[in-house]
Amino acid sequence: MILDRRFAIALIFSISLLSGCGTLSPPEQAAGPTRSGPWRFDVPVGGLIQPPKGMNAQQAISEITSRSVLLLGTPYRPGGMTPAEGLDCSGLIAHVIQDAFRLRFPRTTEEQSLIGRAIAKEAIEPGDLVFFNTTGRSNSHVGVYLGDNRFVHAPTSRGVVRIESLEQAYWSKRFDQARRVIAKN
Repeated sequence: MILDRRFAIALIFSISLLSGCGTLSPPEQAAGPTRSGPWRFDVPVGGLIQPPKGMNAQQAISEITSRSVLLLGTPYRPGGMTPAEGLDCSGLIAHVIQDAFRLRFPRTTEEQSLIGRAIAKEAIEPGDLVFFNTTGRSNSHVGVYLGDNRFVHAPTSRGVVRIESLEQAYWSKRFDQARRVIAKN
């Protein structure tokens, strides 16, 4: 009986540690991009993604939004970094950016919330990242803004990548910030 109680407490503690989307770094970073080719660069704190040569800002934004939408229905998995293994919220963002631009992007929501520049909620545009407080900690959840108050993300509830509205009471109350990550050229 005591052993069962200890196991239950350990299980509850472990689940609570994993419940914050993308808050724990995986044991190792992804080895490389999902498309062939070298990494271009890492995105520094406060830095913006410069569209690759031959691509303008609008095309770069389209890469982020369309690749995010293509992942709809992908199962949620804490710490997940690829569609094959499942994705958590920050894994979705890191995967999309790594796949689109062949660069390393921070893995956790905390790190991702430092990239780019903060923008007012009224100024959010497609391709911007939207952050929420879903665990009692700022910037504990992230998604990609699509336009028309919609964003794509990998939530734990119902367990698949999906589109939601910023106007839903749950998300509206938990909105923390938006960040522009693509440089306008």
